[in-house]
Amino acid sequence: MPRALEPNQRFPVVLDSDKNKPVESQPTFFAKSLSMRDQTKLSSELDEAFAKPTTAEIFEATCEILNRYIVGWKNMGDFSHGCDVQEFLGIDEARELLRKVYANQHVTTEEKKS
Repeated sequence: MPRALEPNQRFPVVLDSDKNKPVESQPTFFAKSLSMRDQTKLSSELDEAFAKPTTAEIFEATCEILNRYIVGWKNMGDFSHGCDVQEFLGIDEARELLRKVYANQHVTTEEKKS
């Protein structure tokens, strides 16, 4: 079914480093599913973020983008959704997460069972 027909649908995304953890305790982000138009917008936002002149500005812009596309998470210890992701994500993890969101690489039913 086309994503546009299911507005406000959210899907789980797991970082590669967490794939082998037990499903019930696996750190999981929830992202909006993106249409091609959304993907184009996200791609432009990422290009702009990584063109910033300083590392601090790149990190800040990256977090702003994450805040627009990540709509929740679970199993993140003491970090509740809405807190500053800079407190628990590295830039490599943030970039991986955004790549997965951009590509609509959500956890499949089969992956959740493993």
